[in-house]
Amino acid sequence: MRTRTWICAVAVAMSVASTAGAVCFDVSKGEPSHLNGRLSHRIFAGPPNFEDVQKGDTPEPGYVLKLDQPICIQGDEFADPSRHFDEVQLVPDENTEKQMATLRDSDVYVDVINPMPAMTGHHHRPLVAWVKAISSGRDITTSYGTAATTIEAFYAALHAGDGKLASSFVIPEKAQKGAYSAKALTGFYGSLVEPITLIDVHRVNDNIYAVRYHFRSGSKTCDGSATITTIKRGGRDFIQAIRAHNGC
Repeated sequence: MRTRTWICAVAVAMSVASTAGAVCFDVSKGEPSHLNGRLSHRIFAGPPNFEDVQKGDTPEPGYVLKLDQPICIQGDEFADPSRHFDEVQLVPDENTEKQMATLRDSDVYVDVINPMPAMTGHHHRPLVAWVKAISSGRDITTSYGTAATTIEAFYAALHAGDGKLASSFVIPEKAQKGAYSAKALTGFYGSLVEPITLIDVHRVNDNIYAVRYHFRSGSKTCDGSATITTIKRGGRDFIQAIRAHNGC
């Protein structure tokens, strides 16, 4: 009896050790239901060989979520709790596909359903899950005390189609006329089919920021990026110049 008890204790210890350093989700219980990480768009290799699209395999576009920490899964014959991984294949539905395209290459939070271990060649990561909802995971606290808050306010005003408010964040000599005037900003951003949404703000140096944004005008969709130069006047930050990189 003592020998059997010792063997069981060793088996339990080995099981615990196999998941050390990684959260192990039970897919039989619908776990995980929430994940966060960096979203990227990939082209996977499909049939016939599931190896290389440049060798004749069918392209299978998809999404991968890069996690901050490795996880493991259990609760299914195809789930190996001893295998740790930090990438999850995400599958959009008709309600989340557009958002996922907009948020690619950025940090996101996702609510997922029907998580399952990889079972076929069409499953390209150890865990596959369907995205029920997705939102930006950008840490807004990194903007505190910087000109990024002025940039965020500028794009929030554009999102609302309020050119007058948006122009107030631009240096006065440019806000009074031309492309940065209240009339011009309202005329363009107030008429968009899908309003502009700021995806990411990245500080390059003290007064230069890189931004990414998304909008749709008529039939044209823009996944744009720009470099913004700011200037401080009277203790307040203003936008001095915006240089778009891809024509939108």
